[in-house]
Amino acid sequence: MESLLGRKPAQLSGGQRQRVAVGRAIVREPQVFLMDEPLSNLDAKLRVYMRAELKRLQKDIGVTTIYVTHDQVEAMTMADRIAIMDKGILQQLGTPERIYSRPSNTFVAGFIGNPPTNFVEGTLADDGRVETVDFAYPLSDLLLKLARGASSKELVLGIRPQDVLVSRESNSPSGAIEAEIFTTEPLGDSTILDLKIGETRMKAVVSPDFHGEMGSRVWTQFRPDRVYVFDKKTGTAME
Repeated sequence: MESLLGRKPAQLSGGQRQRVAVGRAIVREPQVFLMDEPLSNLDAKLRVYMRAELKRLQKDIGVTTIYVTHDQVEAMTMADRIAIMDKGILQQLGTPERIYSRPSNTFVAGFIGNPPTNFVEGTLADDGRVETVDFAYPLSDLLLKLARGASSKELVLGIRPQDVLVSRESNSPSGAIEAEIFTTEPLGDSTILDLKIGETRMKAVVSPDFHGEMGSRVWTQFRPDRVYVFDKKTGTAME
């Protein structure tokens, strides 16, 4: 920061102003830092740089930092523990890993993860399948046991796009669900498929070498150990 001492505030970039603000807070030697969306006005590239810089700085000085953000990437990459709030009510408190892998309700599951979790409403049938408008999904023994603990037979299935397996082959294993590619979103290191199963829309993340034209038919499966079951009435995860 020594190179900035001769400049006026208007001559500083957004990232430089942020570093000066952090420096002013550090010299006061507080017991706790409170940062309220400090990176919200920075461009995407600078936010990535500042995330790493702030995380390393916090580790070096060892001062507890409460960091408020609406950016789930900032929360996941920077936090030791995350408290997720909705309308002033705490929804879940835990490590980033636990919150991602075991969300407590549909709000948390929909907030954490990119692209967001796919949600499909359905009814638990006597044969252990969840019957949705467009397909029936057989629950594993564990999920079936959990689902029967819901307040009613009305459930919500949650599947992250990374856990939707997509195949172009029609001879996919039994239980595969036929879908149509509505659109594709190439990202370089991966591709996001926007799928239509009847009227149900669902996203899937596939490798960049997956070739599928819009309007073509594919077959999908869900990783059975990565499917979440939520009570539709309460939104609570069944676990």
